Amino acid sequence: MMTRKLVAAGLAGLAWASAGCGNPAQADTDTPIVFIVSPKADSTVSGQVAFSAQVFDGFGVAKVVFKVDGVVLLEDLAEPYGVVWATQGAGNGPHALRVEATDFAGNVGFRSIGVTVDNSRQ
Repeated sequence: MMTRKLVAAGLAGLAWASAGCGNPAQADTDTPIVFIVSPKADSTVSGQVAFSAQVFDGFGVAKVVFKVDGVVLLEDLAEPYGVVWATQGAGNGPHALRVEATDFAGNVGFRSIGVTVDNSRQ
């Protein structure tokens, strides 16, 4: 906590008064809020898919990590947060998408959704 001391002199410098002025630093204990914008939860996807998110944090976002089935697809350091996911490499069937956001205090927020890949028509 930073404290400032204010000292004031009275008439002819004979009287003194002091007061402490507190200016405590505000601790960041809140996790970032994450929204997956695309793709939509429980949707069926194929080909090249936009995988994007919006992240909100009162103190700022340090990084946003996009994962498919637990494997890092991209670590994004600046807005807009997103990546193009080539679903052909994932295989047909259900997959777990996750976005993890870390703020400058190290707090981590995340959001996960499931999608189904179907590239059988391509």
